[in-house]
Amino acid sequence: MQKIDPEEYQKRLDRITEIFAGMVTHADDQASSRCPYRDRHDRCTAKFRCGNQAEPSPGQQLHQCVHDGRFDYRPAWESDPKTYRKAQAKLEKIQDEAAGRRS
Repeated sequence: MQKIDPEEYQKRLDRITEIFAGMVTHADDQASSRCPYRDRHDRCTAKFRCGNQAEPSPGQQLHQCVHDGRFDYRPAWESDPKTYRKAQAKLEKIQDEAAGRRS
């Protein structure tokens, strides 16, 4: 059986971390201004009533999302603000470490 090169293994872990950190950053940025229930046609897919819903367009079943995009939805998903801040700090640390390794 072939031995695993620790340096090569670490390079691969760093690359995976970099890829996922970019995905998380993009999702986090998008979540700060876009409702997760809003589809690409500005229709609301939520199974509950929302104050940002307008009546469906003629011939449509889904309500229209009339949100202006200036609301941060992330705290609504997290019930413990300390956990949210801790997770955000951890993500920033991972991104900084990955950036340092790339340099």
